[in-house]
This record gives sequence, C-alpha cells and structure tokens, in this order.
Amino acid sequence: MRKVFLLIISFFVLGLICFGAWSAYFLFASGSDDGVWVEPPTIDDVVAQLLNERGARLEEDTGDIEFGDDKVINILVLGLDSRKGNNEPHCDAIHMFSLNVEDWTIAITSVPRGTYTYIPPGTYEENQYYLANACAFAGLDYGIAQIERIVGVKADYVVTAGFSQVIGVLRFFDMPTTESLQWLRHRQSYAIGDPQRSHNQAVFMKDLIINHLEKFRNEWGVPMQYLLYKTVDTDMDFKVARALLDGYLEAEIDKRPDDIVLQMKPYYATVDYHFDPENAEEQIAALVNFVRPYLSDQDLSDRSLESIQAELDKYLEGRLASDNSVEDIIDKRLWLQIEDHDRREYFDYEFLVRSLEGLEDADSLDLITDYILEKTTIGEEESANKGRELLQKYL
Repeated sequence: MRKVFLLIISFFVLGLICFGAWSAYFLFASGSDDGVWVEPPTIDDVVAQLLNERGARLEEDTGDIEFGDDKVINILVLGLDSRKGNNEPHCDAIHMFSLNVEDWTIAITSVPRGTYTYIPPGTYEENQYYLANACAFAGLDYGIAQIERIVGVKADYVVTAGFSQVIGVLRFFDMPTTESLQWLRHRQSYAIGDPQRSHNQAVFMKDLIINHLEKFRNEWGVPMQYLLYKTVDTDMDFKVARALLDGYLEAEIDKRPDDIVLQMKPYYATVDYHFDPENAEEQIAALVNFVRPYLSDQDLSDRSLESIQAELDKYLEGRLASDNSVEDIIDKRLWLQIEDHDRREYFDYEFLVRSLEGLEDADSLDLITDYILEKTTIGEEESANKGRELLQKYL
C-alpha cells in the first residue's frame, strides 16, 4: 500500500516538474488541504462546524467566557518575540479579529502587551505582571486565556507569527521589511507608549487589507493564499482560511474601509498614524531622532544594519556546519531575516536539506513540493529548479 501511495505522490511530483506552476495552481484551486482533495466549504458549512466545535469546547471549559455571536468568527492574532536564542516567546502583538460572516465586516480588538494580568505562581516582581510575560512565564495557553478574559470572547482560532515569519509576510506584500518592523515595534515617541504602538499595528493591518487584498484576485490567488497560510502557524484548516478570504474578496471589504473597525481593551485614546512605505526611511528617522537624546547607552538603534546582518549570517552558517539539531532555526525560519536576496535563498535551500534528515519519504516529498510551489509562485525559478533536482533524488 505504501508503494502505491508513493507512486501516486511521485506521479504528481513529476507533473509538477513538467508543468511547473500550473500543476500547483490546479492542485490548490481544486481545494486541496494538506494533500486531501476536497471542495472548499461554504460559509454556512464553516459556521455549522464551528458551532459544533464551540459546544464541545464549552462542555470541557468551566470558565465564564463565551464565544459570542454565532455569525462572528474570532481569530486571535499574536506576534511572538521568538527570535534567535529566545525559547520562551512573549506575546508582543495581540489582536483579536472578529469576522462577521453575515454582513462581512471586521472588528479588530487590540490589547497592549503591557496590560496587567496575574501570572502563577505569583512570585514575580511587581513590574512583571503583564500579558507579554504571561505567555512566556506561564505558557502560551495561559496567556491566551488571559487575553480572552480581557477581550471578553473566546478565540475560535489562533494565528501566531514569530519575528522571522512577520518578515516573510511583509515580503509577501512587497513591504519594506526593516522600516515596517521599526514602525510596528516603535513606542518611545508616543506619550502613551505601548497602547499607541498596539493601535499602530492594527492600523497597519487594516491598511494591508485595504491596499493589498487585490493581490489575491488573479489566477494565482489560491496558491498565494496557501503560501501566506504556510508562512504563519495556526490551528485553522486551510480550507476554512480559504473560505473566509474568498468571502471577503467577494464582499469587497477592501473597498469598504469603514466596515473595518478598530478598538482597544482596556480603552486608551489613540491616534490613527499610517505607515508610509514610499517614504519609510524618512518617517522612521523622524521617530528615532525625536527620542534619540533620551535613549540608553545600551540602545542598539545606532547599530548599522550591515553589522547586524553579518552577525546573523555568521550565526546561520555556524548552525549549518554544526551536527546539532537546527529544528529551532527551521521552526522560526530565521533566515527570513536576511536582507540579501541571494544569501536568503541560499539559507532557505540549505535548511530545507537539513530538515529532510530522518524524515519518512512521504514527509520529505511534502516538504520539497511545498518548497517548489512557493518558489514557482513567487518567481524564484532558480531556487525552484534546485528543488526539482533535490526532488528527483527522492523519487
């Protein structure tokens, strides 16, 4: 039976090699989810399944937080500080997306990372009791429960993205990576600091929806959805993510900005500041220059990008040369932080090769075909060819 399965996989892969991107397109356009060929569900199907899952979860949960409206799907989006050497990620960006799939509106509830919460066992310093630390000190599940308590609704799904994954998302939307991250992380220039930063992140995401949703309205729309889906970590099935995005595309949410509402819990009076990707360097410089006289001697804002990149490149090379596990590098996709295109593609391929060590043949084929699909879809034909050559060794 296993030989038959591998033969089927091999047939598909050979088709991918022969027909390139079109094979990938037809696979995902037909609704495949992790190799399962299904038609994408209707929104009514998604809601029906969700209500069943909510009922089961509420029976197991003795808490008093509900899911809310049956027609509203709650997706908790967390930006995790899980960069090099950080094994206990903090919840640095916290946003609950409430998707109304009846009138196709969106409410984004942002929670500042510094919001107070108790953290067991209660033996920390007084200034350490806040949400970002709750995720790191007591575990992500505990942190999520505290976020749900503050927002007032349970999350149906959770999406997390580490530092490198966020960079991958930014490149996906052709946004300047360094400046975008500086904008999203900056707080020192604002009188209320962290709450304004949290609101800035929500404004940034709203602007992405309004200005970049068109990216998915072409023949490559479904493969692009899949690549974005694979960039982050989530407990949501791809078929559900696809049904939701397709619904908002049809409802043209990007042409209805007033139907994307931003709010914050606990409440703070904030201002809508918009990131300007066309003048990003000047915008960031104005922020940094404003607070530079007040920065600590330990602040790294004056450190050159070249020196930081050289250090990261050396670190990744060292990990590749080591016989130790590189699972943490692969999980975080740390090479996405490399700005140099050729070096980034080099590390992407080399860590793919390392990730195949010890895997079953079927799992190896899955990883390699995902790599070929990604590189073909984004036009990295040289890397796609390297993937095809690697694939032939496993067939």
